Amino acid sequence: MRQIIMRNINEDLSGSLVELSEATTPQVVNPFDVRVKIAASGVCRTDLHIIGGLLPVGIPHVLGHENAGTVDEVGSMVTTVKKGDQVICFPFISNGLSTTERKGLDSNAPNRITPGINAPGGYAEFLLTNERAMIKVPETANLCELATLTDAGLAAYRACKRASKLLGVGDTAIIIGIGGLGHLAVQILRTISPAIIVAVDNKLEALAMASSFGISTTCLAQDLTETFRGQATVVLDFVGTNSTSAAALECLAFGGTYLVIGAEGSVTTTMLDLIENEKHIEGIYVGTYSELQEVTHLALSGRVRPHIQKYDLEDANQALHDLLNGKISGRAVLIP
Repeated sequence: MRQIIMRNINEDLSGSLVELSEATTPQVVNPFDVRVKIAASGVCRTDLHIIGGLLPVGIPHVLGHENAGTVDEVGSMVTTVKKGDQVICFPFISNGLSTTERKGLDSNAPNRITPGINAPGGYAEFLLTNERAMIKVPETANLCELATLTDAGLAAYRACKRASKLLGVGDTAIIIGIGGLGHLAVQILRTISPAIIVAVDNKLEALAMASSFGISTTCLAQDLTETFRGQATVVLDFVGTNSTSAAALECLAFGGTYLVIGAEGSVTTTMLDLIENEKHIEGIYVGTYSELQEVTHLALSGRVRPHIQKYDLEDANQALHDLLNGKISGRAVLIP
């Protein structure tokens, strides 16, 4: 089996970040195991955080937490999928027994397994996961596009779903960062909310992509606070730097909510500002299995279309460098 593996932590992210390796094909051992032959694995900024040492992992390590493919083998107790089924993989593996899991929050399950984070991921030909993490999709589905929903689309959907509960007709929602998550968010929020959506980025091509999805109001990042200070009911920040958080808080109207999805910096404000303007700050962490079903439905029905750039598995280093250097439009995926 071919896989892309990390053997060390590269702090400056220069040169070769990962390498192609040969490994034993993972074996189905437990009765609820499912082995998936990978069709596509998304390339995420979290992968750069791992390579850069911001997120500790054991070494050697196989990246890849956005995965889709074909069921290759199943354990003896698996009943909901069979060999040959096309599936996308919910990013968390858990047994469903804890209180938090029974509430649907597998993202907070104790001892959860997350392929690509604390277990071998999908930068490989095969992935070992389990039945609870499977969502079966039609044979005609585009797995390269759907793979990106399992983290990027899922987090974007959770953020937009939360935002939609706060937004009415005529309200303004600002989406900062029209990248791997943000380009999905503009489509999702446009579908589920009547709000006026403002797409913000520092690249004209990203704003053009937002316009192609039917977003009529776009703004360069440098002009955001001057143009929309105090106007937004909700700001969704898919970049999450010190500067975007400061701009987001300035743009909030009285009682507004700042939804933080990107994780590059810090949030700094005064207690007085929070109190006088009743501002809310909330974090968004991935999403639930049900939310993955919902955003997958939007994609299969044509209302959300992931924009992807394909790379061969062997070109993982190029994909990672392109992501690091801002050269990815939409989401990159690796194809074994």
